[in-house]
Amino acid sequence: MQLKLKEQLLTQNDCYREGRVLKPQGVMVHSTGVAQPDPQVFLRGWNKPGVEKCVHAFVWKGGAIQTLPWTTRGWHAGTGTTGRSANNTHLSFECCEPAGHTYQGGTMVDYDVKANEGYVQDIYRNAVALTARLCREFSLDPLKPGVVICHREGYEQGIASGHADVLHWWPKHGITMDQFRRDVAQAMAGGTEEDEDMTQERFDQMMEQYLAQRAKLAPADWSAQARKWAEQAGIVAGGAQGQRYGSFATREELVQMLSRLDQLLSQGQSKK
Repeated sequence: MQLKLKEQLLTQNDCYREGRVLKPQGVMVHSTGVAQPDPQVFLRGWNKPGVEKCVHAFVWKGGAIQTLPWTTRGWHAGTGTTGRSANNTHLSFECCEPAGHTYQGGTMVDYDVKANEGYVQDIYRNAVALTARLCREFSLDPLKPGVVICHREGYEQGIASGHADVLHWWPKHGITMDQFRRDVAQAMAGGTEEDEDMTQERFDQMMEQYLAQRAKLAPADWSAQARKWAEQAGIVAGGAQGQRYGSFATREELVQMLSRLDQLLSQGQSKK
């Protein structure tokens, strides 16, 4: 199940600036509670100081947008009847609702189920894919009680404020949270999201990160004498990142080192 996920962090939001660490133990599903399918409307409104809410991502018809680092504590659940909050335990995302309805006391008014069926299936598919991705990344079992929940279920468990989402909306389309959890588990069992969503651009980014990590590896003790000789002789010269002994040598770097060695040998012969 492919997911188009991009990053647009809400760096001006007070929650982001607070930067409290989260060790994810679950995922909480929300919906925005307003008829607005464009996530950029929310991102523009939330990316500033004084906004007392912030989730980790928005799910919309076209994919998902990450708005907080996954390991940053969000502001999404409020405080439950037990005095505890899922803010301290759960990742969170908002599902954007379609246009055309209003609210009265938390109830959708003039909501057209038939007209919005295709929209909801896109939202649902992306929500499943994002949740599966997060569960896989943080080794979470979506079928374990209390791991994958919606805001309403969080309220019932005493770890969230009294909101109805997403059970005020998804059941109109025959979708239950139990089904959602099963579909997340099935998506996890069907292969990694990263493999299915692999592109050349993503591969290049991963390779660049891998090479940067290797460049930082400390060399082994057994090569100390040889490294000292090569550095003093000028055969191996370090740049801004040092000698990068743990990294791989390109052909360009190899011929440069051979050229320096040849110059060193030529200098030795000319002195005889």
